[in-house]
Parts: sequence; structure tokens; C-alpha cells
Amino acid sequence: MKKKLLSLFLASAMVVSMAACGNNGVTTNNAPENTGSTNEEVGDSSQEGSEQGGTKPTTPSGQLVIGSVTDLKSDFLPGWSNDAQNQACYLLLYEQGYSTVQFTKEGEFVYNPTVVKSHEETENPDGSKTFTITIQDGLTYNEGTPITARDYVFQALLVNSPEMGAIDGYTNTSDSVYVGYEEYSTSQTKNFKGVRLVDDMTYSVTVKADELPFHYDLYYANLIPYPISVIAPGCTVEDSEDGASITGEFTSDVLQETVNNPQTGYRYRPLVTAGPYQFESYDTTTKEGVLTVNPAFLGDYKGVKPLIEKIILKTVTSATSIDELRAGTVDLLSGISGGTEINGGLDLVDEGIAQKADYLRAGYGKIAFDCSVFPVDSVNVRQAISYIIDKDEFVRQYTGGYGKTVYSFYGLSQWEAVENADWLESELNHYDVDVEKAKSLLTEDGWTLNKDGGEYKEGDGTRYKRLEDGSLASLTINWANTPNNPVSTLLSSVLPDAMTEIGMELNPTTIEFGVLTESLMHRTDVQYHMYNLATGFTSAHSPWYYFSMDDDRMGLYNQNWIKDEDLARTSWAMKSIPYEDKEGWVEAWKEFIKTWNEKLPDIPLYSDQYHDFFTNKLKGYEPDGLWDWRYAIIDAYIQE
Repeated sequence: MKKKLLSLFLASAMVVSMAACGNNGVTTNNAPENTGSTNEEVGDSSQEGSEQGGTKPTTPSGQLVIGSVTDLKSDFLPGWSNDAQNQACYLLLYEQGYSTVQFTKEGEFVYNPTVVKSHEETENPDGSKTFTITIQDGLTYNEGTPITARDYVFQALLVNSPEMGAIDGYTNTSDSVYVGYEEYSTSQTKNFKGVRLVDDMTYSVTVKADELPFHYDLYYANLIPYPISVIAPGCTVEDSEDGASITGEFTSDVLQETVNNPQTGYRYRPLVTAGPYQFESYDTTTKEGVLTVNPAFLGDYKGVKPLIEKIILKTVTSATSIDELRAGTVDLLSGISGGTEINGGLDLVDEGIAQKADYLRAGYGKIAFDCSVFPVDSVNVRQAISYIIDKDEFVRQYTGGYGKTVYSFYGLSQWEAVENADWLESELNHYDVDVEKAKSLLTEDGWTLNKDGGEYKEGDGTRYKRLEDGSLASLTINWANTPNNPVSTLLSSVLPDAMTEIGMELNPTTIEFGVLTESLMHRTDVQYHMYNLATGFTSAHSPWYYFSMDDDRMGLYNQNWIKDEDLARTSWAMKSIPYEDKEGWVEAWKEFIKTWNEKLPDIPLYSDQYHDFFTNKLKGYEPDGLWDWRYAIIDAYIQE
């Protein structure tokens, strides 16, 4: 089986996409498309109704309203929001445009021929590796400004700069893999040694020796253009033997105005971009965003230009999304999960009102733990909670037969999971319901007292534990969930009684998803013990970042805030395996998956079959597990 990758991250970003569990607008990429009719078996892939029909237009026309239960935030520059809808905008405004390396529908990383005129890879005597890229002539931003290698080098310098890092809330979405990163990012030098401007149309990046070998090393060559004249007016990029640098008045105060000004900053109004679509507007009240075709765009890696003139990103609710598709107030619902909503969409298809495509998911719905917060910093407590949830019954009720239980950090569509399905079933702990096991884990962890400090006995209610300072701590779990969410509703009907039975108390809080993510990222004073969320994996599937113990990985990458040596070690072991060594990759993956299954930073609830439902006027739309709407929309068109 050809090695499959998962969903493409944004330029130089390797993070897990995050969305509310039960979301019908999760922007995650999945893999082979299947139609499942039972909880035990998922059948063949299916696409219906996406036939061309009539003549394909030669110029962009029409509009498409895309509904998602995840709000679109006002952030249109990577570094602030990791939510699904914002990720989609990043891809359409930047990454799916003139990035030098792109992810293909076939599941491979390739140099982008629309952008790259020539390339060279050099293995240096010190073990580092240099990628040298010459870009094509004739590339411009949407407003006509020519793009040169300076724009690419500027992006690398900007996102790693201490000046950008000083802006409120900014999280570097790049990486520290290039030679000289530490010195540059901490203001020790103005030159980034591993990033060079070779000439007007050529740049190079040099990857540190200790970052190699790397499973996806071609991705290290990838940069995208950022307009220096807009973000750092009056500045330019210069090169020296010590590396490239930004010269001119490049300060945090400048960026605070050009990037972070709420009315005009590039973060909120990126009017000069080079992707297939360009920013038109965002309504802070309705959370609705509008993108229009970039008239200067020369095509993606296949040379394809978008043919849908306008894309409107709209917030919908799970309860009403199918009704909105029926009424025509939305045109596309992507990544729908859950039996109720899927069956509602299939009714529209049967009535001839809509079309559908379905595919397995590269990710899973979950209860996510913040493993930095007591008491879920204990693996015993996390395992105890897993032992009281009937995951199989949850899958049956929630997915309506369109999903399966998973037991570790994988989704049903990942090629590793597909090829090793028997191993996953036989070798991993399923955490089948076992109340006595849960109780013994809590006793072992020291939760042996009642509220008065006496020995805990059945019927005493909530368990307590004596802390080192002599105080008593109650076994209370604060759970953040989101409103109008069927997963929240289902968990709310199960968790309280199950927790009470083992001496645990649940304290649920329903908050908007944006507030939830701010808490999860530790951007507020309130952190919860657990959250119901969903995870989508990436094309450059890199668990060594997700479970790194480095402080600078916490939050955006390591969203569980877990520092576990075994998880860090087994995930890191995958990083250096050559891309061609499939057997070695699988063996390392198995060790990591088994370790994760024991440490349990999440409770995986289900990996399911996603459905896209869309208007009959949308033609040529062919998403699959690796190619969700953000990619497939480039090949589609509107026929009224």
C-alpha cells in the first residue's frame, strides 16, 4: 500500500488541529473514504452527485457559503489561532498558493513547479543540510507587486524574530530547525545564519545536523512569501556571510501597528497575499468571513486556478446545519459526524436536494486532559476515568454506526492503522468498563480518605487525598464543554453517575469554543482538568512535537501539557526514520502507540466517517480523506 500522509499544515507549522468534539465543521484531513453501516465494520468509499454536469466555466463565478460549527476568529495570520476555520483561511490565503513545497492529492510532498524554477540539496560536512531554491519569474501578490526571494526570506525572518515574539499572544508557528535559530530568535544577533538570500530570486535554508535525518526533510525547504512592504514598510532583507537580516526600522512597535492594530493590522486585514483566494471582509458580530478569488494567482502545484468567485465562511449550529443546507442559506457542510446529522444529510441526498461525499477520518473525538493540572497529572486518575466510560456504547449512540472505537493516538484512515488493525485490537488496552479497576487505581494513587480525613469507605461520596502540605484535596474534575454539542450532551448523561460510583465528582462548565481554547492554551487564569475536543492529524504527522517536553512546545504543539519521558522518547524515535523505511516507521509507531495507550493523555472516544453534504450547484467537488474542502475547492466550480 502506498504510504499515505495526513492533512497538510500551514507554512512551517506542525501542530495538531483542534476543534470541539462533535463538530460538523472540523477542518481536518482524513484518508481513504469509506461508507460505514455498522459500528463494527466500515465499508467502501463513496462519492455521489459530484458529477461535472454541463460545461466547466473558464472564469471564476458564483459564491459558496461554507457552514461550520467552529466560529471563525478575527485572526487571519498564522500565530494566533489554531481553530479549524482560521486554519482554512491560512491555507487559502497563503499556503495553498506560492509555498515552495506543497502536499499533493496523492499524499506526497513535492516542490511546487508553479513557484520553483530549480532546487538543490547539499549535505554539508558538519552533517547539516542546505536546501537552495530559485523561484520562477512572474509571481506577484494579488495587487500586482512582484514577488522575489526576499519575500520568502522575510517570512522566515519575521516569524522567528524576537520583535514578532514580543507581540501580545503571538506564538511562533515556525520551527527551530535552522542553523542559528537560537541566536536570532533571542536577539543575540540580527542575522539568521541558516537563512540566506542568495540572489534576487534564490534563497537557501540550512537545517541543523541534530535535526537530521528527518522523516519529512523536504518540508524543511518550504517557505511562503510575506509582503515586507506591508508588514515592515521601509525595511528590506540583506544578506551576509553571517546570514540574512531585516534592515531598516524593524521593531516590535512597528509590528504592533502594521500587524496588530485591530482596525488595520495585517493580522486582521491581510489585504496583500499570494494564495488562491484573498481577504475581503470579516464581521466581528456574526463571525462571518468573506474570501474572493485572487486575480493574480497563476495556479497551484498542478497549475489549477480557482473557479468559485467568492467563499463565505459562516457559523452554523449542529442542530440547524442540515436545515440551513435544505433552505439554501449554506451550500457546503464539511466533516459532518454523528448519526443524527449524517442521516439528516442523507435524507437531503435521497430527496435530490443535496449531494454527498464521505470518507474516514484521520483523527478522533476525545476527552483531552490538561496533564499539567492536579489531579489529572496522574496517569492513574486518567486511566480511572477511562475505565468508567463505555466507549463502544458511546460510539454506537453518537455515530449511529458511522464510526469505531479507537484506543490510542490514531484515526481510522491512517495507513498505519489500516495495515495494523489486528495489532491495534489485540495489543492495546481497550479500557473496557471496569469500575473495580478504576477504584483500585484511585486507591493506589492515594485517594483513600473521606472529607473528614478518615478512611474512605463506600458511600462516603467524594474521595480525598492528603497532600504534602497536609491539606486535603478532593477528587473533583473540572470539565469544560461547549454548548449545542451532541457529544457534550451525551457525556453529560454518562459521566456524573459513573464518576460518583468511584468516588469522583464532576464539575462541568459550558463555555464557547473560543473561550475553551484560550483556557487550553493557558492564555487565561482558568485551566480545566479535561475538555471534550477533536483532533485531526497532519500530513507531516510528527508526534515528537506533540509530546515534546520542551517548554516552548507546550500549548500550540503539546496541547495536553504532558511531560512524560516515555512518550517523549518513543515519539522522538520516529523522527529520524527515513521516509522510505516503512517497516522501521511502523515498528517505531507501534511502540509509541502502545506507550500512548498506557499514558493516556486523552481518552479517545471515536474515530468516525465524515460526510460532506453540499448544494447541487457545486460541481467538480471531489474531496477525499487526504483532500478536504480547503484543497478540493480549488478544482470545483458553481453551475447555477
